[in-house]
Amino acid sequence: MGPIIGILIRSGSNENDTPMEYCFESTRRALIKSGGVPIFLTPPQDIDYFTTKNSDFPILTGVEKEIICYQLEQLDGLFIPGGVKMTQYDYFVLDECLKRNIPVLGVCLGMQIIANYKTNNFNLEPVTNINIHYQEDYHLNAHNIKIEKDSLLYKIIGQDEIMVNSHHKQCITYTKSCNITAKSTDDVIEAIELKDYDFCLGVQWHPEITIETDLNSKKIFASFLEKAKIHQLNHKKQQKNVDIA
Repeated sequence: MGPIIGILIRSGSNENDTPMEYCFESTRRALIKSGGVPIFLTPPQDIDYFTTKNSDFPILTGVEKEIICYQLEQLDGLFIPGGVKMTQYDYFVLDECLKRNIPVLGVCLGMQIIANYKTNNFNLEPVTNINIHYQEDYHLNAHNIKIEKDSLLYKIIGQDEIMVNSHHKQCITYTKSCNITAKSTDDVIEAIELKDYDFCLGVQWHPEITIETDLNSKKIFASFLEKAKIHQLNHKKQQKNVDIA
């Protein structure tokens, strides 16, 4: 069986304005195409995640944290998708995955969550060139990005400049915990990597959308799943040693 990849599902509403938790098909299928086994991670709190303001979220209880950690023990990788809201649940899951050395890939809002990890001054600003960065059809490339050569992303892609799709209205302008490893030609931060961590990569674009047609998107997911497979093998070895003991 392939490595188990947890997907942080997102809060939204359907055409009847009924609150719901969802995962895009593009995310689920991209992980399957890359050899992963996706599972959905859902918040254990009995609250409406879509309508509740961030400031009104109750603090996670000890029991709720235990439930989350039980889920995370099954994971070999964490995928943080795009969306419209960051919550304490997102950050708790990210923090616990990092403690377990679980590989993490975040896209769009997922990248912004990683960038704001352990940052007191949360920073998110509107993009200036909205016509470039917010494309309704993000199956198509929108703009160039330039990649730092001393980065994990450069090792994965093998190029210092590529075209990417784009579907975001906000961007980060600062990150304390991460290295900035790519920017667009109009200086928007497009990729970040958590410092001193084996694989915690965030990209502002959506490689899960273009994985069938774009080689660089395939490379990103292949690298992520390769690291998740290593975690899976190491986890099995640890379990075997415990059983023997």
